[in-house]
Amino acid sequence: MSINQLYYRHPYMKSFKARVLSCTPKDDAYEIVLEETIFYPKGGGQPSDIGSIGECHISHVRRDGQSIIHIGDKPLLEGMEYDASIEWSRRFDHMQHHSAEHLLSGIAHKLYGADNVGFGIGEQHVTIDFNVELSRQDIDNLEALSNDAVVKNLPIRTEYFDNPPEFNYRSKKELSGTIRIVSIDGYDVCACAGTQLSHTGEIGVIKIVSFGNYKGGSRLYLLCGQRALKDYQMKQDNLLEISTFLSAKPYETAEYVKRLHEEKEALEFSLLAAKYAIVDMKSEKFLISYEGDRILIFEQDLSSEEMKRYIANLSDKFAVVAVFSGKDIENGVGGYQYALTSSDLDLSVLIKDMNTKLNGRGGGKGTAFGFVSSHKNEIENYFKEE
Repeated sequence: MSINQLYYRHPYMKSFKARVLSCTPKDDAYEIVLEETIFYPKGGGQPSDIGSIGECHISHVRRDGQSIIHIGDKPLLEGMEYDASIEWSRRFDHMQHHSAEHLLSGIAHKLYGADNVGFGIGEQHVTIDFNVELSRQDIDNLEALSNDAVVKNLPIRTEYFDNPPEFNYRSKKELSGTIRIVSIDGYDVCACAGTQLSHTGEIGVIKIVSFGNYKGGSRLYLLCGQRALKDYQMKQDNLLEISTFLSAKPYETAEYVKRLHEEKEALEFSLLAAKYAIVDMKSEKFLISYEGDRILIFEQDLSSEEMKRYIANLSDKFAVVAVFSGKDIENGVGGYQYALTSSDLDLSVLIKDMNTKLNGRGGGKGTAFGFVSSHKNEIENYFKEE
């Protein structure tokens, strides 16, 4: 371990005296190298620290070979020493989530043979990718066991080895040189390059807010500590608002919403049945009174189901049935949805031609569906010419 990396030896250090070795302008910023640093550089799924060196704001830190580059907005004098500090709340958040990831990954590996193949600390969520598909029951079990480890307040140990140790440990890749091993007794032993807490109790609550299949395995979305608390508070506020709106107790809202959804579906079914009845009556009139072998129908606010109903009702009698629903374009707003079928014309040729001449799009086999940006009289004239 390089003496430059204070963030490993003193992960709880918030400020220090920073001696500048070099400061190089690049683009609209400055690349700064320090004699030693507590700023963690981005790597292993963990974002870099941010903070300040003197009056210079550090927005990003990265590795460049053996050097650690601090990206700042102001120049610093080489050889000078400055008061420097990191944004501690950000660092502590990263430490909480990184230590939580070790617990979850260690448990998943032992119970389900799942390897951690991806990890990322983002602004909204922390993600962990496993190469095994995990069920809802597996996820609940992982969450419960990892929170048990939090309550135990177990020490998180960090050790360095010049050669690969003889005991088993998790690692995403083959390692050489000095190897940093993070251990939580009974839960995990893993090669790691991130900053860690000293005890599991500092993680706070571990909450898997969602999960899903991802690249043949599973992706977990994780929140800990203050992030988990803020997430709970936001969801609690939403739940209380829904509870008030429904005049239901908070823990009964799901049942109320389910009931409302069922009532909505029943009303929609009744409404559709009524609309079908109206279409059927209108269709009967067309069958009795309409002359010719082609019928063109215009109505406003027809649903696709109603348009299909017209097609089904009239296609046996008429060689062409075209149903248009909408209104003429005004100020760029408007147009007509269409459903069209034909028993004596090549439908694909007809639709291609109509879409071209009426500024439309759409298609289909048997019955074509689409949209035209045209006026009613343009549509009527097109079918008179056909």
